[in-house]
Amino acid sequence: MSTSTLISHLRQASKNAFPKISSLPSTLLLTRTASPILISKRALTSTASKGLSVVPGVNPLRQYSTPSLTIQNEKTNINQAPALAAVAQDESINDSSSQKEKQEKRISEIKDAKLIFNQAFKNVQDIHGRENMKFPKEIIWLMGAPGSGKGTHTPAILRARGITNPSISMSSLLATPECKELINKGMMVSDGKVVENLLHALLDCEPEVGVLVDGFPRSEAQVECLKLFHERMHELRKEFKHTPLKDFFPRPTFRICVLYVDEEISVNRQLMRGKLIQEHNAQVMRSGKGEIMEERVTDFDELLIRARYQIFKDHYSCLLKLSKIFPFHLINAVGSIDSVMRIILKEFEYQSSLELEHDTYEAISHIPLATKIGIHARQDLIRRLEHYCETEPDIFSKAVRFIDHEVSPMIARHAISGQALVRSDNTILSDPKIVEVVISILSERGYAVTMDERVHETPKRVDPKTFEIILERTHVYALNVRFPQHHIQPLEQKF
Repeated sequence: MSTSTLISHLRQASKNAFPKISSLPSTLLLTRTASPILISKRALTSTASKGLSVVPGVNPLRQYSTPSLTIQNEKTNINQAPALAAVAQDESINDSSSQKEKQEKRISEIKDAKLIFNQAFKNVQDIHGRENMKFPKEIIWLMGAPGSGKGTHTPAILRARGITNPSISMSSLLATPECKELINKGMMVSDGKVVENLLHALLDCEPEVGVLVDGFPRSEAQVECLKLFHERMHELRKEFKHTPLKDFFPRPTFRICVLYVDEEISVNRQLMRGKLIQEHNAQVMRSGKGEIMEERVTDFDELLIRARYQIFKDHYSCLLKLSKIFPFHLINAVGSIDSVMRIILKEFEYQSSLELEHDTYEAISHIPLATKIGIHARQDLIRRLEHYCETEPDIFSKAVRFIDHEVSPMIARHAISGQALVRSDNTILSDPKIVEVVISILSERGYAVTMDERVHETPKRVDPKTFEIILERTHVYALNVRFPQHHIQPLEQKF
């Protein structure tokens, strides 16, 4: 069969199958060679939906090509085009659909969290009343891997922040039989129940001294609920700001603290804890002394332990989102108890920028911190002394003479006590530059110096016309000089 005859038959077949597609010959190229055959995307879509008839005797198509898919297969024929097109389309949109699904899931979770939180807050508010929704100003949200020592290190955190409210443990709040059954299976309690119980517990605290919450948040929805809770506390503050209740609705301070250990350490610690509890309980049973400790299922089953750690890993990314909003403390809890406690105390030191109201902080932030004031003090001291010695030698020499004649003798006299009080009415101390040089020289030599100026008024005479008492004013300067005290060992203690 000639090429012209073949094309004629194929045109007729395509017209019978697709009457509306008149442009097929312009997009379908056939040759006797194995060169590619190009089929337009529109024709391919129609083919996929209706099928394509092929005149008997035509050699199988050896290569099929579209802009998004290239397949080389000796057994491929045009009847396979619809399936191949579907595969190509699935692969091309796989990544984008996956991203879209994640985004839709994220939006859905946020919407669900709003419903969960709003309903839980309404339930609690209906019981306590709007004006009694007085939550603690500072809340530390403590999270950690299983076996990271949250219970062990909680007292150190409370001491560091001066918190006297008992800590809130989510495991204790969810200690009902139904919740225990879910927890023992490695499952989680519903977020709505968790949030509602938490709000009730927070309202039972003294709001002035803060509180620590152990075990919240643990899921994406709970993270969103935490954000919503912070916003709701701000709303309450604005609502009651100009009322007699304003002191009960301060600016909220949230801190996120995460204790981290890796999986193997977590597993070993929990298994060891279970073993120690069993040994303790056995000893109590034998001796009859002491109290039986609770034996948790998750302290003996390694599979459950690893399942709990996996839950922590799965939700850790949720916790990291909070680091962009609140102070976030990630603490390595692998070391000894003492070393971890030192890290915790350092992390939770007082920070005025986080704890003061914004306006208050802005008003005082220009005053240098005591911890920073002495960083360059030594360099400044040397610079001052060099400046006065080179540019104002007269002032420098007067200051040295004053120290030699009035200060050094008093220091020598009180050498054992470690402190000398030097009083002087020398008028050269009325010059601030000389005072600065005196203090700088003594400081360079290792003395700690403070200076005080006082004015003594002495009656001298009475004005005969006005009977006014005329006073004579005398300036007295007092230098308090401190230095290391020398201890002298009594003679009898040597024998």
